[in-house]
Amino acid sequence: MTTKKLFLAFIVSLFFVSIHAQVDEKDPFEKMNKKYEATMQRMNRDYEQNTKRMQREYDARLKKMNDAFKNYLKGGFTEVEQQEEVEKVVEVPKPIDQPKYIPMEVDEPSKELADIPEPVAPKIELTDAPAYSIAPILKTPDGIEKYRQVIGIDFFGTTVRLSLDSRMNALSLKEVSPEAFAGYWGSFTKTYYQVYIESVVQYASEKNLNDWGIYQLIDKTAKGIYTSVNDQELWKWAMLNQAGYQAKIGYNANKVSLMLPFMQEVYEKPYYQIGGYNYYLMSDKLKGKSIYTYEKDFGGAIKKVDLHLPYALNFNEKDNIVLKKTLLPGEEKPLVLSLDKTTMAFLASYPQTDNSVYLNAAMSGKVKDELYAHVKPHIQGKSETEAVTYLLNYLHNSFEYKTDRDQFGKEKMFFPDEIFYYPYSDCEDRTVLFTRMVNDLLGLDVVALTYFSHMAAAVAFNDEVEGYSFLVAGKQYTITDPTYINAPIGSVMPDYEGYTPIAIRINNNSQLNNVWQMIAKSVEQNNEGNIFIGDRMIAENGKYIVSGWFNDEVVIGNKSYYASNGTRDLWFATFNNQGAMEWFLPVKCSNYGFVQAFNVGKKANVYALVNYAGSVNINGRELCRSDNPAHLILGISNKAQSILSENIDFEVPEGKKLAFYGKYRSDGTKVDLLSFPTDKVRFDSKITVDSNNEVVVRGIVGEIEGLTKEVPINLSSSTFSAEGQIESYMSDFQSQGISRHMIPVFATIKLLSQNGGSFSGLTVRNLIRKNNPEFPKTNPKVYEGLLRMQFVANKGGVVKVETYKGKKVSLFSMRIENNSNMQIVKNSADMYTLNFLNGVSVGKAIVWYDLNSVLLKHNGSMVFDYDDDHTKKDVNIAEIVK
Repeated sequence: MTTKKLFLAFIVSLFFVSIHAQVDEKDPFEKMNKKYEATMQRMNRDYEQNTKRMQREYDARLKKMNDAFKNYLKGGFTEVEQQEEVEKVVEVPKPIDQPKYIPMEVDEPSKELADIPEPVAPKIELTDAPAYSIAPILKTPDGIEKYRQVIGIDFFGTTVRLSLDSRMNALSLKEVSPEAFAGYWGSFTKTYYQVYIESVVQYASEKNLNDWGIYQLIDKTAKGIYTSVNDQELWKWAMLNQAGYQAKIGYNANKVSLMLPFMQEVYEKPYYQIGGYNYYLMSDKLKGKSIYTYEKDFGGAIKKVDLHLPYALNFNEKDNIVLKKTLLPGEEKPLVLSLDKTTMAFLASYPQTDNSVYLNAAMSGKVKDELYAHVKPHIQGKSETEAVTYLLNYLHNSFEYKTDRDQFGKEKMFFPDEIFYYPYSDCEDRTVLFTRMVNDLLGLDVVALTYFSHMAAAVAFNDEVEGYSFLVAGKQYTITDPTYINAPIGSVMPDYEGYTPIAIRINNNSQLNNVWQMIAKSVEQNNEGNIFIGDRMIAENGKYIVSGWFNDEVVIGNKSYYASNGTRDLWFATFNNQGAMEWFLPVKCSNYGFVQAFNVGKKANVYALVNYAGSVNINGRELCRSDNPAHLILGISNKAQSILSENIDFEVPEGKKLAFYGKYRSDGTKVDLLSFPTDKVRFDSKITVDSNNEVVVRGIVGEIEGLTKEVPINLSSSTFSAEGQIESYMSDFQSQGISRHMIPVFATIKLLSQNGGSFSGLTVRNLIRKNNPEFPKTNPKVYEGLLRMQFVANKGGVVKVETYKGKKVSLFSMRIENNSNMQIVKNSADMYTLNFLNGVSVGKAIVWYDLNSVLLKHNGSMVFDYDDDHTKKDVNIAEIVK
């Protein structure tokens, strides 16, 4: 996908926003303004007092945790025996040569098909969904600038600049003993370790690195700071614990070793069983089999390392690219793909782990864009079987075959990108790429099938298909083997006929999924413009869980629902694996509400972090009430009953923010809650359900701009002038060193972020003529497109986009649908994020992806986040604005 002109239209349109205010000579909003001013003054006073108290409580709590762990270390070490490393099982060697399909010569094909042996139903391996546990939020202490040191580390060929407390350079282990470990912990926790964690987490977020990526960053930093291996291991252990990971150290003689627990099984690494969990040795093997270690975890360490890689790695440096060729069926010239060396080296660093990690991993964005742009035209307009046959043909004939033992001397399963990088691949690697492409390009459900020495796939077609098929979790799947050369759909290698495979379910959250499309159609039918789908997720039991909001009146299943007071109500619904609705539950919000985070529990219970003002009611029962923006932790059972409702009603004045972290049992009992003031939005609101079915949540009060029932003074005043306000904001931003191209964007967003703002295409035209009369000549298509759009008021934190006559608007790589919605988040004084809730996609020709968000930075950088795998692209506004 081209990025040079990405979203120019949207940026330009923001530049020329105008907001209308209805006023008269006596200003009917005078009373409201006075009340608004008084409320803001009181809230600011209370906020200053409360934040000082919260900071004291937070500091005291952190000190208590650190001191308690330090004291425990002095006497908590005992001897533990090492367990032998486990090799990834391959019962018999894989075929040395790639098997070829030999068609049978028959006079009556239909008769032969009837003689196919009845397939044995596979066993189903439905691995638990990753919990993605959340660590408590860290706040960088005041006074860090005195000690801040910026260091550069080599992260697999890419230089990463991270912040560090310079006092850490002097940290050193005096001797190998529990007393010395406790002393080291005490010295470490007196430094501002938070600044390093913040910079690591920020970098990981930019690059879509997972837990393994964070570990590698910390590991490489330690090796860059210290020469002593023991000092490296101690520093990594302390930093990982403070970052929330349940890392442990052990010692044998004078050697200290780091051990980590993983959410998945890890092969070819020795481990120790501690407290019922496997802790894997991350360094070289010890001389002896036993090690001295401890059992209890640090109070702030609550998560294990998750090896899942659900998001596209975002490494795209031009001088770090290696070109690889692949030949598509029907093409004479090979397609050249751009693979990133850092990505390849990072993937190569992975320990061998569960097959589900590779099968559910995202392809890197650049490879995906280049590959799919050329594959999609070949399958466009084809039937499901024709499209799958094309993909099988590609996998059968475009890759050289060699087993892992022959190529690497050991078992090594590929991530999707790696099959293009290495010269050879085997059955597992082809299954990984094939299943990823079927999900992404066709939206069909697919499973991987593992035999004693082979891996294949099976696809759930919507129509009956001839060949070997069987039921998996209630759905009919037909075998599709990407390694069996030229074998048609439904064919099984002769060596595996009659054997019972294991089916590994692969996540299919693609909006191309026919079930999701059916659900969307059933919800939106006759409700266009009034109901919107926000979050969607597939539960472990196969149920489809959806949330969203609605305005005015909607009809669901022949029943009418009405939004409260003309504002915005929320809704949740569950559908079975065929797309049939099981229940629909409206959540009444007297003012405005929005689901800020969403997740599904082990039994298909629904959990949501609701940002609201006013009152929230379910089935006539009031769950909470707040006159100011607040949060509700909401749990709904799989029977549509409320099972958890915890109100977080910290009062925060407009423009201020408050971070919080909480943990709750499934019955609603509060386990933990801490909060502190923050000047930046450093993380996304998030809610998870851990392996113990406990609900873990983090969020920020005041995150969404304009989520309030009050209309700000500057919009209700009779003296208000949109152009004057924009010019005033621009003047402020000019003094802050912001890119000249980004100044009008920031000024417009600041105005639009307030509840009540609106502008029209006609206003855009007038302002363009006034402020930039050459624009229609230099950008005629953009100008024409802008006239076809009409932006409507920011209503309670959601900005709605209307298009001329309800038609789609295409501007460069962006496609905007009527009734699209977005939210504005002010990350910091020099950074905004526009979150697109629905209706905006990016791409070209026949390849389109949903746009998730765009991050706007003061230096002109615009980071676009799109698709389910959160592919990211960074474009500078100076490159596209003339």
